[in-house]
Amino acid sequence: MTFEHIHAKTGTILGILSSRLSRDIKDHFLSRYSYAQRCAVETITIDMNAGYEKLIKELFPKAKIIIDRFHLVQLINLYRNKLRISVMNDFRTSNGADQKKYRRLKKYWKLPLKNALDLSFTSYKNFPLFGQTTDATVVETLMSYSERLKMNYNLYQSILIALKDKNLEQLTEILEKPLAEGVSKDFKRSIKTLKYHLSSIKNSFLFPYNNGRIEGINNKIKVLNRVAYGYRNFENYRNRIYLHFHLKRASHTS
Repeated sequence: MTFEHIHAKTGTILGILSSRLSRDIKDHFLSRYSYAQRCAVETITIDMNAGYEKLIKELFPKAKIIIDRFHLVQLINLYRNKLRISVMNDFRTSNGADQKKYRRLKKYWKLPLKNALDLSFTSYKNFPLFGQTTDATVVETLMSYSERLKMNYNLYQSILIALKDKNLEQLTEILEKPLAEGVSKDFKRSIKTLKYHLSSIKNSFLFPYNNGRIEGINNKIKVLNRVAYGYRNFENYRNRIYLHFHLKRASHTS
């Protein structure tokens, strides 16, 4: 697995490493950038890798860390969806009514992950297993199958809306409030993670940067590796990446 770092504004690849180990990343930046250069870095956008966060504070003492908002939503999606699967499997019985609930929860797993404000209450269309109805009604029906599911859904939606509105005060209030007994262990774990990264989440509200560009670059790099059936020589692999992106290697990269 490679490690790439890019310029947040231009998308220019600044360096490609053959390792993602903290010690190798640290050696890379310490050997190629002076302390003054590293102090000049204003922001760094990352996912929620705690190891990288500690390393960044050491290497770039004045940089503000930004947590990419996509990864915030992905985190709470993952743990809330685990509860849906658990509830869904409770309906995997020989009872006809339970089987219908099971099939509905399985087929329409994506709808409850959407922001509730984006669901329509007026646009009717045909939903298999439901008939002619709205997507908001489908979600409401699914949540009515379990009080735990509904409770976790409401908490999920409140976090989602706070993130979308970039409302730090509202998000902090939600995260600091004592959690109800019915909140799943996995969801509690995700909330604990959000609380830990709250200062970086605040920066994501203040700055317009995200990991979209580097995620796109990573996907293209994976394709390059796959179509070539891998590379034995990392230097050739790195040069192929630069060639693909029509870039000349910067003098400070290796």
